[in-house]
Amino acid sequence: MSSNPALHESLEEIELQINREYLSHHEIDRVLTIVVHSSAACARRIAIASTPHKKWRSIHINSKLNSRTRNLNKMENCTYFFVEHDITDKQGWDGWVSSWNDIYGAKDMTVDKARSYPDWEGNEGVLSIPTSDGKMTICLWKMRSGTSKDEFQAFIDRFTRGYANNKVFQVEHALGIKNLDARGFFSDLINAAQGRQSPGYLDAPTLWMSHHCILDREGFSALNASIADKINKTCTTPSDCQTVFPAGRKCCLTLFFTGNDMVCFDSAPEEFTQEDVRKAEDEFTRGMSRNYVYQMDTAKGLNAFHLSEDSWSQDAMIWANATVKTAPVDSTTATMTTPVGIEASQ
Repeated sequence: MSSNPALHESLEEIELQINREYLSHHEIDRVLTIVVHSSAACARRIAIASTPHKKWRSIHINSKLNSRTRNLNKMENCTYFFVEHDITDKQGWDGWVSSWNDIYGAKDMTVDKARSYPDWEGNEGVLSIPTSDGKMTICLWKMRSGTSKDEFQAFIDRFTRGYANNKVFQVEHALGIKNLDARGFFSDLINAAQGRQSPGYLDAPTLWMSHHCILDREGFSALNASIADKINKTCTTPSDCQTVFPAGRKCCLTLFFTGNDMVCFDSAPEEFTQEDVRKAEDEFTRGMSRNYVYQMDTAKGLNAFHLSEDSWSQDAMIWANATVKTAPVDSTTATMTTPVGIEASQ
């Protein structure tokens, strides 16, 4: 039932403790955090373990389980696109962005009013962050299910008015995306327009984006499989997942694209330079990808405060548990699958 042997062996004891009321309300939450990341069936068994005269426990457990399931399904029934805006007309771009202050800085502006502005064409931005050198801005968009890459490319080119070269990537899978929503994005936009700077990324002083152009697809797949294997063997709670990376590095968002690209957003020790981060990425990927590294200016971004190491860790545990390896992790023929719940619609 569970791909985690230790968890499977302790399931009977967990059920016994619930029946004997040895687990507190808080402890049940902790157990569910672990169990849901291993198997929904396990969580159902724990829910069933509550006897009728402990109905509140059954309701509480099932409520938690259903809430987590809804979060996992966040990327269903929509299509996400990631954009790297290489700014070609800096003056025009800055003037265009500044013009938003007149629109979204109105005293009576609300999130719903902002979302209805015609330029958005009914689409939803959920994240926007410029690089620290101001040469590029990245954005993540949530579109209606079935939107093609060409349709989105046409929209984003209209939206940016010729001020940038827009490189578009369709998101296939994601870790850490569930807290990114349009309401947070537009709230940040209104606050910035009204002179209240965004808090930016909250989990670390600096945030880096690494764009991996994959050169060896099989080898890179095997590398990811080895990460999943390490999570399954060494991590008992979601927060443990951050320990699979080199010391000082912690991830908050991973986007797997269709094709041979992916991006990761993570923090590094504050003293790290761009060259330090690039060197670390090159050592980690061992020549299987060409790595482009950017320091992000999250205080000038929109909705960066909803990026979360905890959210990424929870998704990583689900992803690792659902990863299927068809060969040993040191083999270049290893393949992977990811849970339906964190797939983006095609």
